[in-house]
Amino acid sequence: MRVLFIQNNGIQESIGVANLSGILKANGHDAELLLVSHTPDLRAAIKAIDPGLIAFSALTGVHRSLEDLAVKIKRDFDLPIIVGGPHPTYSPDMIERPGIDILCRGEGELALLELADAMEHDRDVTRIKNLHVKTRSGVIHRNEIRPAVPLDELPMPDRELYYEKYGFLRDMPMKRFIASMGCPYPCTFCHEPVIRDLYRTETKSEYVRRKSVPRTIAEIKYVADRYALHHVHFSDDLFFIRNSYKWLEEFAELYARDVNIPFNCNIRFDSVNQWAADLLKKANCYGAAVGLESGNEEMRERVIKKRSKNDHIVEGAKLLRENGIKVLTTNMIGLPGETLDQAFETVELNMVLKSNYVRANTFLLFPGLPLVEYARANGYVDKDFDIDRQIAESQDLTLKTPHAREFKNIASLFWLMVHLPQSWLPFLRKVVALPDNFVFRLIGSFNMVQELLFYRIWPIPALRYFHNTVLKTGKSGLSMTLRSIPAIVRKKAQEPVPAQREIYESNRGYF
Repeated sequence: MRVLFIQNNGIQESIGVANLSGILKANGHDAELLLVSHTPDLRAAIKAIDPGLIAFSALTGVHRSLEDLAVKIKRDFDLPIIVGGPHPTYSPDMIERPGIDILCRGEGELALLELADAMEHDRDVTRIKNLHVKTRSGVIHRNEIRPAVPLDELPMPDRELYYEKYGFLRDMPMKRFIASMGCPYPCTFCHEPVIRDLYRTETKSEYVRRKSVPRTIAEIKYVADRYALHHVHFSDDLFFIRNSYKWLEEFAELYARDVNIPFNCNIRFDSVNQWAADLLKKANCYGAAVGLESGNEEMRERVIKKRSKNDHIVEGAKLLRENGIKVLTTNMIGLPGETLDQAFETVELNMVLKSNYVRANTFLLFPGLPLVEYARANGYVDKDFDIDRQIAESQDLTLKTPHAREFKNIASLFWLMVHLPQSWLPFLRKVVALPDNFVFRLIGSFNMVQELLFYRIWPIPALRYFHNTVLKTGKSGLSMTLRSIPAIVRKKAQEPVPAQREIYESNRGYF
């Protein structure tokens, strides 16, 4: 059975798709990949590959273009099309869209393998767990999901699916890895609590899992022995938490001995104690991305449920700084009900933390988020507001607030403001009250530059990468690319990627 994965943006390799290809090939099936942005004649390419199944992974924000693409492919090929990934998991009604025959909720490795086996032997596919299957007569079979698979039991991700065909991905000096899946925290701006509750409710199993240290290191060594790898980025929602210090201790020992490639990761400030900070330094961690979100304790506690105290945050940042670990904070501006004073508390706390790099984004609504329901219930958005349409057509701040102009300007100027003295705050309040203008957009466009410095992506590989993700991106992927890479050439100010999810990185462990 040959499965063709079609990716309708060329931003980066998907570890989720690589996992799917890995399990298919390990069980005797074949897998191919096409990036729409790098396939001038998609129809001819599909015909040449001659697949038995076409698979899409849908990210929120590009799902509309994917649906349109599925319809176009259906016009030319009588092939079944399956869609999985974050968006179908949280919005399973996508199965009702024309052009889509099968939808996968949750992790797809075992479901896709079972589907490929069944199709190869002409068996019934309507009862496979995790799948919603639409028959030719239009009847939809919606099946329950299966328990999450232990991560060490999966074959190695099939990186060759990308690297053998797309050199700009193969030659990037930084590559992404995952040591765990899921997050145990209840933050309302994130989809993780939603999928965690989904697995607990439907399968009575835990979604939050961790790879063993030997398996994690084996994946990195496999890539390092074959491809350019100067820096490692762990894309886990959280690289470690307070109950995984023993894992971190083992990792620091083996990674320093067997790999020792500089890495960065995502963590929480309140998980950092002296022991953890020392272990990160020992393992050659050079950078940590930390979700600060808001500098106001009440906003974190009451609205977004990110229960962390300012004194813990300040202490965690101090320990990282003392160990030479650079910090990138992620921040949300314009949360439901947020005041201008609270937004400036976020600016001020970053000043206190001496954040090396920052990412600030205006809050946008995404389907399935508990915070969206909070916004509806409290009148910060109309009850009949069409979130799906807003995602497809606009990146403007859509919450009801008298401070939309100021919030937008704070997001643009954030990276510059946090490096100024605190005594400048009264002046900065006056600056952000000015109308949006070219200077603000120009300053905002350099936000990606300082992030590239955090990720240690230097000019030549960065230009090569952007050449492939911007200049070669086809219409179907252009919208997502522009949301991910600030560009002052647009007529309107670029709105950054929403901080509640890094949409272009969220396709991590599920199809």
